[in-house]
Amino acid sequence: MFFLLDTASTTILNLESFPSGPSRRVPVTTWSGTTTTNGREISLPEMEVGSNRLRDLKLPAVDLSMIEKACGGRIDGILGFDLLDRLGITINWKRQVASVDMSPLDLRARFAAMEEAMRPCKEAFHLGRRDILKDCFDPAIVLYTPNAEFRGRQQVMDYLEEHYLRFAPRVRFELTLRDMQSLGDALWYSYDYTIESPNEHAVGHGTAMCKRTGGHWRILNMNNSVFLQEAGRIP
Repeated sequence: MFFLLDTASTTILNLESFPSGPSRRVPVTTWSGTTTTNGREISLPEMEVGSNRLRDLKLPAVDLSMIEKACGGRIDGILGFDLLDRLGITINWKRQVASVDMSPLDLRARFAAMEEAMRPCKEAFHLGRRDILKDCFDPAIVLYTPNAEFRGRQQVMDYLEEHYLRFAPRVRFELTLRDMQSLGDALWYSYDYTIESPNEHAVGHGTAMCKRTGGHWRILNMNNSVFLQEAGRIP
């Protein structure tokens, strides 16, 4: 269903979408104050937003046809400040994204799905498959290394070619996950990593952000630091 997000209103359902229920006068709170109007009281056994579920809700339903007209499309209800708070929704006004707090299990499941979807990227790095690897990066990717920063796919690919891809398949990158957060349609995570090539053995910490666009996960940002670096061990 389609809900309008309104931080100045209580949660209200649209009578057209929820026609059954006892008729009564319904209090409606908006930015201009509280008033009452004819409506219905609707009992919802369950409401799911993202991975969060609220059960046994009683919500008012009123005529929202004027708001539908103003929005230019169907509106099944208004998601207001009362349920926004209970659902732990964070709003990023700049990015126009509302994200729902995820349980640790849901977050790990989402990370595992992202990792599985990007498995060909790791294999492409190890095998030096530049054509596949390039598409694993967002066009606006920013890569931070201890010595320099690289912006955009071409700069990042040039750096990887010079330092790692030319040694493929004698190059290995492994990471151990430390922490992760869901940010709307993106995942942020921190990790420990090791990298091995004939030229380098390095151990360090890193952070990355991957974003899903058009059904594909791509790396938007990487920031790697090194605390151990020595001559490579792979012959």
